Amino acid sequence: MSRKILLVFAGLMTLAAGAWAQSYGKAERRDPIFLRFPEMAQRFWENTETMAASHKSVAVPMPKQCSFLYADTYTRNQMSESEVKQMALSSCNAKLQQLGPLGENYGVACQCQVIISDGAYVVPREALPDQAYGPASIFYRDDRGNVARLNGTARYGALLGRDRSVTFALDNARSEPVCEGTFTNEGPRSGRFSLSCFQGKFSGSGTYESHTGSPNDHIIARGQTQRGQPVVIAIGLPSQLAANMYGGL
Repeated sequence: MSRKILLVFAGLMTLAAGAWAQSYGKAERRDPIFLRFPEMAQRFWENTETMAASHKSVAVPMPKQCSFLYADTYTRNQMSESEVKQMALSSCNAKLQQLGPLGENYGVACQCQVIISDGAYVVPREALPDQAYGPASIFYRDDRGNVARLNGTARYGALLGRDRSVTFALDNARSEPVCEGTFTNEGPRSGRFSLSCFQGKFSGSGTYESHTGSPNDHIIARGQTQRGQPVVIAIGLPSQLAANMYGGL
């Protein structure tokens, strides 16, 4: 009899372990993904209506360097957890497609994935973004007056606009380090920047602003190179969209 009880207990423990393996820990308010998207954090942690939802899911493009937009879905009993996850995934894919191709910025394929379901991570924590990431483009005029462009990705502190100073780095589409710089906050959505690229051979400085929507949250920085030529940095927009909006300098 005791042997049967032990076997049943072992079976239950195996099932429990299998269920737990699908979760990678509880989401926390100060996790980088919530610091990156304040509007998402407000809906997830503060809004009384969405907090009370029976199911809630968050989807972002992955791998983590692709996580520059999000989709969150909430429901009150009328949909199952799997349906809510599917809706978040579909919404994320739609947003990603609307922004245009990412091939000039990334050497990896960016694909939307559900990362949070009902308050728990459903992907390993080490796979999640630990900073703010986004596609980036630099537009500048050379000594002959021609417009040059550098495309890739940027990563920076998730608390841009709150911390006094935030460092950032830009890699090219092959994930090779190209530039580094600093954003210095002077207001909730604005401040100054400095930039150094190609081991100091190219540099610039000026001001930046953080834009919400239109069509995606992004940062636009404008200034001059060390030779007095205009330079523009766009973070959070794929290269073609950035070129259409800011490539004219």
